[in-house]
Parts: sequence; structure tokens; C-alpha cells
Amino acid sequence: MSKLLIIEDSMLIQKVIKHIASIELHCEFDFAATMKEAVDLIKNNDYFLALADLNLPDAPHGEVVDVLLYANISTIVLTGSMNDKRRDEMLTMGVLDYIYKENRDSYSTAIKLANQLYINQTLKVVVADDSTMLRNYISNQLRKLLYQVIEVSDGKQALEVITRVDDIALLITDYNMPNMNGIELIRAIRQTKTRDEFPIIGLSSSSDMTLSARFIKHGANDFLVTPFLQEEFQWRILKAMEQISLIKKIKEAANRDYLTKLYNRRYFFHTAEKLLTQAQREHSELVIALLDIDYFKKINDNYGHDAGDAVLVKLSTMLNDTFSKFTVARYGGEEFIVIMAGMTPAFCLKFIERFKAMVEESVFEIAGQTIKITVSVGVTNNTELKLIEIINEADVALYKAKQQGRNRVVCS
Repeated sequence: MSKLLIIEDSMLIQKVIKHIASIELHCEFDFAATMKEAVDLIKNNDYFLALADLNLPDAPHGEVVDVLLYANISTIVLTGSMNDKRRDEMLTMGVLDYIYKENRDSYSTAIKLANQLYINQTLKVVVADDSTMLRNYISNQLRKLLYQVIEVSDGKQALEVITRVDDIALLITDYNMPNMNGIELIRAIRQTKTRDEFPIIGLSSSSDMTLSARFIKHGANDFLVTPFLQEEFQWRILKAMEQISLIKKIKEAANRDYLTKLYNRRYFFHTAEKLLTQAQREHSELVIALLDIDYFKKINDNYGHDAGDAVLVKLSTMLNDTFSKFTVARYGGEEFIVIMAGMTPAFCLKFIERFKAMVEESVFEIAGQTIKITVSVGVTNNTELKLIEIINEADVALYKAKQQGRNRVVCS
């Protein structure tokens, strides 16, 4: 797995960066205090990025940058000062960016940038521009940011790619293009993808002062006039992607149960309604299982509520792993719910029975205590009812499972 290399000779700054990285960084990292240490690490490791101090004891004039670039490692310079001449030299050499070593916020910014670049390796970006020269320039800048780039020469091609390929993360589009211009392209995309989930950055060399406003109003997240500074281009993209990521995290937090990290009841109803509508329209199969931990109150009484919470968390992990292809949610307390679409009831029942047996055989080691649990499950596949009525049927089946002795699966 690719790692981050941090080259810094100051032990104080190392300590600050290490603290921030241990909390915020999403990948593994190594430290080097000299160019020699960096060279030795490069020989035996795969680095996607380096954060490099320009002034090292054995490389006082930024020689380490040559070593990193020769090894094809994207490089961000950490520096206490940078004049215009030195800046131009660094960027001309191929350095991705530079960050001033001023305070804790500077190092936090560097780690955030490293996180985004780490993620970028898995992301695809479409560049739509009929100018081969400008398209190549933009694509090269994006590849420096470690994106996978798909180039197209007009709006129709861009729309076809974005419609066909599921994992496109960003579109950068010119305005003046044959067949379909940039604004027409954005309007077409925004019929299915919102600006909170799919970022678009518009470009144009036009002197039309209204163009940026038109781009934004029709759905672009940002707009740049060409030609532009490399740094501005990079940071506009990074900020757009950061904003999308933050919105995604907020939505994810709103849809997750705080303790178990499974989906919550609200999200389950939202998703289940869609799946039920689809099943009714297509006359396809849909199975809902309501699951409850047997004698859960005794666990809280005998071992404490912390142990009870730990049991809920471990069981949730087992549910999430077992039913990873389906929607699993915490329904309330010690109750969980699973909806399985497109599978026969016989297959689902066998799946659920297997999970029940796995729980019974599992040992929960919690705070030095050995806890055994069982679960009861109510299952239904009646798609002719409303969602709440289907869940009520599963609840009745669950109640029967409890009445019949627990640790069993009952179908409605």
C-alpha cells in the first residue's frame, strides 16, 4: 500500500506533524530527518507523496526535491520562506505545491492535502475541452494531483462518459465546444446529479463578464478564467472535492446510528420505501427480517450497560459483514432490521438461519467477561402491503419466535 513520506529535520516540528497525522491522516507514513534517511526509505517503500523540508542537514539547498522527483514521487515542499524566483524554480521542476511552516494550521493543511491526494488515486476526472493544447495542460495538472483522467473534446462525449461510467468524481468543462457547450452539458448532468454529490468546474477564456455567473447558476460548483495560475487551479479543485467530502460525511453521520454505526431507522425507511416500490412495480421478491437479542435486559443487569453496548456493537459488525450486500439498520434498542431485495424467500431464510446459528456459536469477550447470546428473528415477504404493515407482520413473527422459546426464526 502506498505511504506518505515526511522529511523534516526539526524534532519539534516532527512531533507536531506526527501528532496531527496520527489523528487525521488516512494512510501509513514514515519520517526522515535527513536526505540519506529519505533515500534509504525510498529504496524499500512505495510512496505516493512526500512532504519535504527544503533545508536539511545534508541537503541545505533543496537537493532532496531532485531525489524525490527522480523517484517519481509527487512532492509538496515545506518551507519557512519562499520568494518568487524560488517558487518559479520549484514549480518548473515539477513540485506539486509548497506550504509555509508557520503554525499548527499549516501542518494540518498539509495533512489534509495528503489525505485528498491519497484518495485521488482512486478517482476519475473527465476533462471536456475542444482545444487539444489546453485539454492536455489541464489533464497534466490533474495527473499531478494523482487523478485518473479521461479526456473528451465536446459536451456530448462528456455526457456519454459520465452516464456510462459510475465512478466519475469530477468534471472540468470548457464553455465553447462543438455539439454541446459547457452550460448545456451542466444542465443535462444536473437533471440526475446534484452539485452536493458531483462537482463541476467551468472554464473559459472568454471576456464575457456574465459567463461565470451563468455557469454557477446552471449548476457549476466553481468557475475559472483561462489562463490561470497552477496553484489556484489545484486549490480550487481541492476545495471543491473537500466540500463534497464534508457534505458526504454530514449525510453519512445523519444516516448512521451513533453507537453501532449501522444505518438508522430513518435511513432504513427511506431506502426500504424505494425498494418496495421497485419490487411492486417489477413484481420481484422482497424479504424483511426483524431481529432481536434474546434476554438483552439480563446482559445489562448482570454485566452493566457498557457491556450491553459492546454486545450491540459486536453484533452489528457481524450483521454488517454477513448482510453486506443488503441494507441493515438498528431499528431501536436491541432490535435490528434487514431488507433483502431480488432474492428468493428460500435463499433469504437459509441466509438468516445461518446467521442465527453463527451468533449462537459465537463467544463475546467483553471487559474480561465471556458472554453468550442468541437472537430471535421474524421474517416476511408480503409485498402487497404498505411498508409499515410489512414490518408489523415481521414484528408479529418475531413475537411468535419469542413465544416458541427464542433463538429461532419464524416466518409470517
